[in-house]
Amino acid sequence: MNRIIICSSERDECDFLKEELEDFGKVVKVVESLDFFISQWESSTSINTIVFSEYVVKNNSSFEKLIKQVKATSPEVQMLFLHFREIDGFMQSLSDLEIICISYIDLTPGMILTKLQTESRKQAAQDIPVFIKEETIDNIDENSGDTFLYTRNEQEPKNQVHMPEQMVSRVEEEPEILDDNQENTNSSEKILKSMILKGKELRKVLEIKKSHSDIRIEDLNFDPLLQKRKKFRDRFIGTIIIAITGVEKGVGCTHTSLLIANYLAKQKFSVALVEANESNEYKEIESSYEGVDSDLLISSSFYINGVHFYKNQKNIDVIPLLSGEYAYIVLDLGNYVETESYNEFLRANIQIVVGSSRDWKQHKIDEFIDSQIHLDQSNWRICLPLSDKQDVKDLKKKLSRRQLYTVPYFPDPFDSSEAIEDFMEKMLKINQQHRLSLLRKKMLNVFQ
Repeated sequence: MNRIIICSSERDECDFLKEELEDFGKVVKVVESLDFFISQWESSTSINTIVFSEYVVKNNSSFEKLIKQVKATSPEVQMLFLHFREIDGFMQSLSDLEIICISYIDLTPGMILTKLQTESRKQAAQDIPVFIKEETIDNIDENSGDTFLYTRNEQEPKNQVHMPEQMVSRVEEEPEILDDNQENTNSSEKILKSMILKGKELRKVLEIKKSHSDIRIEDLNFDPLLQKRKKFRDRFIGTIIIAITGVEKGVGCTHTSLLIANYLAKQKFSVALVEANESNEYKEIESSYEGVDSDLLISSSFYINGVHFYKNQKNIDVIPLLSGEYAYIVLDLGNYVETESYNEFLRANIQIVVGSSRDWKQHKIDEFIDSQIHLDQSNWRICLPLSDKQDVKDLKKKLSRRQLYTVPYFPDPFDSSEAIEDFMEKMLKINQQHRLSLLRKKMLNVFQ
């Protein structure tokens, strides 16, 4: 039984698709938007088919990235795209990726089922292995006593058989005899199918036997397993990386980063705050703190109240920082379009997006989300500095499944207050993070 995901924001369309596909498989999930698709798809097991509606596509290039990512990890999954646009470059690229594209104008009841079943049969035919390259079949014509060689060219399609010239000429000369002996033809087809099945079984036995006899431990590659375990330890037990990026310039990334870093330092954690952008504001912060002209400051880093500031790290390398015994590394990435270290945001343990809740700027958050639909967004935390209560309320309705946090008004990020501490604990869940870290460390020691 096939397992199907439907990606559509239209309830009527979902009901129609469920009825259309009830004979093809089981609809296991309906996804209303693509922003959480990756996490939902990865959490669903044994998915065979994904049906996309054009209503959920907000950004063509990001949608193509999503398709390629699914194809790369699960090439066997069938994907169908329902559209109302004309055939253009985007549609052609989907066709090149072997996506089944059906126009709403051409759509008729039963068409989706027919298309999917046809593609399934094609896939099944392509999966039949070629195990006979040459086979001698004796006594094809008992009267003549001729012997023919049954061959197939590896470059030919798997459902075509290369016939010898003698047999081709005989077919051309005696078409009526072939028509009269349809029963014999069917019998030959059954024999051939039986031979294919037997050969397939024999091939499996030989492969199993070979796999048991040829395996050498020294030839095995354990790197992926070791890397996965190392990542697990770094993520929950070692240094925690917090990355802050903004949906546009000037939304308050640096102010939010300073609030976070200083809060962590006040909690007695060792903290590194990295200016992973080209704004060069940290130089001015040092100048203000030291009371000297910024042109006289040539150091690459400085300390304020227990926070180690790293200035103007355009293309940040986090690895040296991980060896610096920091409990937290805070990356101030700035505008996501301009930073050269956006990949560090994707790898961070805590991912924070700074935007504005003002109704005329909310579209910037939408654009950021739509441009990243090919990524897992389930851990994103959206911060809204200097927000109006009504604007936040409206935005929460619009982004009901998002983690939205209203940053309290606090002009001095180096100071502290009860409101800021409550906000930070609510957003970062520091105490909960370290409870989890201790628990994982305890369990890891038990298993070791």
